[in-house]
Amino acid sequence: MRKSKTMPTCIKTAKESLSPKEKARYDKLIDAASKVFLQYGFEKAKMCKIIKQAGGSFVTMYKIFGNKEALFVEVLSQKTEEIFSSIEHSAISYSENFEDFLYDIGKKIIALSTTDDSIAFHRLIIYEGHKNNAKVGKLFFENAIKRTVSIVAKYFERERERGNISIEDPTLAAYQFLHLLKEPFFLAEILGVDTNNPVFDVEKSLRQTVKIFSKGMAVKK
Repeated sequence: MRKSKTMPTCIKTAKESLSPKEKARYDKLIDAASKVFLQYGFEKAKMCKIIKQAGGSFVTMYKIFGNKEALFVEVLSQKTEEIFSSIEHSAISYSENFEDFLYDIGKKIIALSTTDDSIAFHRLIIYEGHKNNAKVGKLFFENAIKRTVSIVAKYFERERERGNISIEDPTLAAYQFLHLLKEPFFLAEILGVDTNNPVFDVEKSLRQTVKIFSKGMAVKK
């Protein structure tokens, strides 16, 4: 297959419009904010704690981010970009067969979703997500979940247009693939359940998920 020349769309963040000096300050604030949000949760995270860890002043923080919610969005955006930019590029330029794509992209998503930081952020979202009119949950859904779905859905759409797969709704299929991809072990990880059990065999689960989707989407001849 000919590789697409389309480049991945990166999330726009406040960092892009900053001076070199401000960008250095931005990185320190994002790093400190990530740690504070994970330690205290969104509601209990105080801007003064972030300033204490990152150094600098409230003036600089509010100049760059505006408020705590905007800072949290930036943290999510940065984490999402770090995790998914390489996956998005791989999906756009992938030239192997459909089953290989499902396996390779699935393996990357599982690996990135089960890091200590990722598990900690998911726990934070579960704990904080429903509070304050589900503000945090909505931010996470828009900046992380929909980004992942979009990457997979675009590939499904491309393969459908090429006649390589048969699928009614690429976006719905992407949601279903990603949900099945992470179970049953991902929820167990989030809840702190011991996953040293054959039922939580990640490789076996991945291969079975790939088989289900590749056969289910196969073009009938």
